[in-house]
Amino acid sequence: MVGAVFKYKRLNNQELLETIKLYNDEHGYSPTVRELARLTDTSVCTVHRHLHELIYGGYIKAEQPRRRILRVVKDYD
Repeated sequence: MVGAVFKYKRLNNQELLETIKLYNDEHGYSPTVRELARLTDTSVCTVHRHLHELIYGGYIKAEQPRRRILRVVKDYD
C-alpha cells in the first residue's frame, strides 16, 4: 500500500512508562488505559500491548480489579 496515512504515532515502552510516572506524580493516582491512549496519541489496543510488555518485564504492577491500578516498580533500562 503506497502512500498509507497512519492515524496514530509509534509508541515505545519507555515513553509509556514515563507517561505513567508523570501522570502519577501530577495527579496522585494512575491513568486509565483510555487516558494513556489520549496522552500518547495512540490507540487503546497499542497501550494495552505495551502495558502487558511492561508488566511482563517487571516495570509496572497492575493490581486487579481496580480501574486505576498501575504502579511503577522500576525505571526503564
